[in-house]
Amino acid sequence: MTSIYPSGTSSSTNGSTSSANLLRISGMASGIDTDSVVKSMVSGYQTKIDKANQSKQLLQWKQEAYRDIIKGVKELQEYFDPLSDKYLLSGKTLNINTAASDEASIVSATASSSAKAGTYKVNVSQLATQAKVEGSSKDSLVTVSNLSNWSGKTLSFGAGSSNITSITLSSISSETRDSTSMSNLVADINKQISASSTLNGKVSASYVSDGTNYYVKFTKTSTTDITLKASESNNVSDVNSDLAINSGITAGTLLTSSALGFASGNISFALNNGTTSSTVSLAVTSKTTLQNLMDQVKSATNGGVTMNVDDTTGKISFQSKNYGSASDIIITDTSNKIMNKLGIDNTIEGTVGLSGSTTLTHLGFASGNISFNLNNGTTSKNISLTVGSSSTVQNLIDEVNKYNKDTGVTMSIDAAGKILFSGSSSNISITDTSGSTSNNIMTNLGISTNAKTYTKGTDAVVAITGPGQSAAITTTQGSNNFSLNGVTYNLSGINNTTNPSSNITVTANSDTVVNNVKKFITDYNTLIGTINTKLTEKKNSDYPPLTDAQKESMSETQIAAWEAKAKVGILRNDDQLSSLMTQLRGIFSSPVYSNYSSSNTSAGKISLSFGQYGTNSIGIDTTTDVTDGGQLVIKDEKKLKNVIENNFDDFKKMFIGKTDNPDLSSNKSYVGSSNYMEDGLFTRMDNILRDYVAAPGVGSDGTYSLSGSMNILVNKQYDYSSYGGSGKSTIPDRVYSQTVSISKLKTQMSDAETRYYNQFTQLETALSKLNSQQSSLSSMLGTS
Repeated sequence: MTSIYPSGTSSSTNGSTSSANLLRISGMASGIDTDSVVKSMVSGYQTKIDKANQSKQLLQWKQEAYRDIIKGVKELQEYFDPLSDKYLLSGKTLNINTAASDEASIVSATASSSAKAGTYKVNVSQLATQAKVEGSSKDSLVTVSNLSNWSGKTLSFGAGSSNITSITLSSISSETRDSTSMSNLVADINKQISASSTLNGKVSASYVSDGTNYYVKFTKTSTTDITLKASESNNVSDVNSDLAINSGITAGTLLTSSALGFASGNISFALNNGTTSSTVSLAVTSKTTLQNLMDQVKSATNGGVTMNVDDTTGKISFQSKNYGSASDIIITDTSNKIMNKLGIDNTIEGTVGLSGSTTLTHLGFASGNISFNLNNGTTSKNISLTVGSSSTVQNLIDEVNKYNKDTGVTMSIDAAGKILFSGSSSNISITDTSGSTSNNIMTNLGISTNAKTYTKGTDAVVAITGPGQSAAITTTQGSNNFSLNGVTYNLSGINNTTNPSSNITVTANSDTVVNNVKKFITDYNTLIGTINTKLTEKKNSDYPPLTDAQKESMSETQIAAWEAKAKVGILRNDDQLSSLMTQLRGIFSSPVYSNYSSSNTSAGKISLSFGQYGTNSIGIDTTTDVTDGGQLVIKDEKKLKNVIENNFDDFKKMFIGKTDNPDLSSNKSYVGSSNYMEDGLFTRMDNILRDYVAAPGVGSDGTYSLSGSMNILVNKQYDYSSYGGSGKSTIPDRVYSQTVSISKLKTQMSDAETRYYNQFTQLETALSKLNSQQSSLSSMLGTS
């Protein structure tokens, strides 16, 4: 009997072979190509999967195309972003006026669009100043009144318990006090000090200048007490009294240091800035510095007054924050003679030469409470501080400045080591109220309360003759920066008889505005051209997305070329883009109103109109080519410039104006509303683009999904269900739905394949058994 196996095949005689082992073995008994047959049987599923993948690919391409459009819109939105250099809506970019000064060292200016073009003659007779209280230097300074007083003369020092040590200076040929001669003088002093075994390493010399005088500054460089002695033979005549040499005054000078002399304990004084009085109080210890006192002054006056020390001159001062005649600082010392310790005398600047870390005891303060009253002209404040061995000048400054909010007075140390009391354009008076001779605050700080201790703030006085004016108008300002008739003046100097006035020239230049408008039109047209192309390009149905099987037989270059053609027309006649284009074109076809009424649309319009025709047109129009999507073009640049130069207010209203009576009803559409009709063209565009792609500066990569109808459509996924049917038809929802469908189809195809292979396995098993029985029968009949 002939075998049913095809020739060249062998039968399986293993009747126990499981169906699992035969599941993917093709035609062992039947000779059938099972894989091909099964593949053909499930091809319907594969076709559905391919179509679903193609639909998903089209959605993803559409999403990419949308995102490119969104990126373009976000670039255009830079013109409406306050943080962008292109920003148009503030009016700065559309300002035609520029201002130039012929003497910027005296006055500079900027001009707004409301300023009148022409020349403004400016005479500055007085600058606005701050009220300031300043003490004498607390540094170890000797005035150089004449270089001949030092030439070949002797400087005598007492160093600790040693006898008087004298050094003789070299002869000085120059009589001119300047930086060179002063440098030579201190170099010679330091040379002679270095040559002395008693003085070397214990004291050094430098020079400082306050702009009027030159001083030799002696600084202690060791723990040894050093005194510059007077009345010695052949001594420098400028040394007219013994001078205890300290280590110099800085913000870190301890209040209890010999330079400041505060004693440990509480100190306080009142600061008055003309309107508010504050009490500055500080507990002085051996660690309290001048910086602590300066901080206390600032804190007490809420920054209205600052206390400073001049590290160069060693003077301490108080200075107001504000400028003008209303600025005043009045300091009333209520304990410990604080102002004297800070070096404040008949000027408002102390000759202190200390730092914030200088201890108060170093300045002569004894331990205990100190207090003084600080008055700025209208408000007084009691300042108190407990002086301890570690209390510093800074502790006192902190206490004074703590009441700055009330007094407007600030205590500080300047670069020369001077303690300063200053206050907002006000008088400063300081009254020591401690009643203690050892803790006389004013004395220890170098401030005398028996004489004038402040400089009152002054107003700026300026005479301005504007374009077309025959006489100057004098104005008094409490600041050196002020605006008048559209011009902002910045004063920095004073005119004199040689140069009685400075000129500010305001020039109207429409070219700048025209160029900015041109830049906008170029970028706007680029976006409109891109969107119009996407809306009108025809799709080629011969190029659907490729299936995986098709890609296997193509090169990457061929795939890229195919997909480029397949993407064409992906956004043709798209509803979102069509709506956006319609609204953008409508911006320019609707007139701008100053007062819109739906019942009478012919009234309330501004004087200008968009377009190129008519006496009131601005010379900008849409192109006549209906196929370009409504791009803009400047048809008459001369007319545009004329409008800018002669009707700039309405020009601004037309482009960047905003309604004066906004209707905030949330249920009303913006386009066509009274808000829309009274907004300028750029303002309308800003609002419309926000509706589609959110605010300027948000989501510039095109993937933002929280607001903007186009953003949400392109990027927001609502559907995360297992069946892919609960979304809102956004592109991510539709992509997700296709993904779920593809997954289901793949599962169905896999189940079908398994079922078919099982059926063929059963067939192979049956045929194998049949062949085995046939072989046995043939053997029995002898026919094999």
